[in-house]
Amino acid sequence: MARRKGAAIPPEVTFSTKQRLAQRMLSHALEGGLSAEWVLADAVYGSDSKFRSFLEERNQPYVLAVSSQQRLWVGFSQRRVDAIARELASESWLRMSAGAGMKGPRLYDWAAGKFGAPTENGLVRWLLVRRSIEKTEELAYYLCLAPGGATMEDLARAAGQRWNIECCFEAAKQETGLDEYEVRSWHGCHMTLSMLALAFLCVIRTTVTQKRKKRTAALCP
Repeated sequence: MARRKGAAIPPEVTFSTKQRLAQRMLSHALEGGLSAEWVLADAVYGSDSKFRSFLEERNQPYVLAVSSQQRLWVGFSQRRVDAIARELASESWLRMSAGAGMKGPRLYDWAAGKFGAPTENGLVRWLLVRRSIEKTEELAYYLCLAPGGATMEDLARAAGQRWNIECCFEAAKQETGLDEYEVRSWHGCHMTLSMLALAFLCVIRTTVTQKRKKRTAALCP
């Protein structure tokens, strides 16, 4: 109690898991009017059935990574997603880009299939599998909830957007010290200031880049 008081933690605040904290943050954003095409998350969140149910109750499409141990109902039995992936025929895989990377398109082999019944609002559940081209034993798995007209290409493109998020956090760590702090007080604002500084730098970079493009276009009619 002395440590809580020293850090100014409100007495009504209790322990909460990362998944429950994420639910509260998403509830606040969605109820505040934010409209998200997809919710993306790594396996820490995707493997939590309560987190997935939270999104499904809000009719929120998602592409969530899960571990290889995730189980799905196939017929009258549950099967691990890695076992399902091992039985996929070679023609089930399609090579697609997950988005632009630093060295060009980020190409992977993808396979996907629908499972379960659609929700009352017509959203469809999918299992999406990503395979490395060079190291074919490296697989990633995603459980998805998508609009009825969505395709595997749509799911793969959405899954690839997490790379941009990871790049954003990495830039914040390197440029504005996002990871160089220790939380010692409930009122700490280091992360807020760090992300604000990163946003400021991004605006400056974008502005400078646009001016250079306009100048180049003027010199090369």
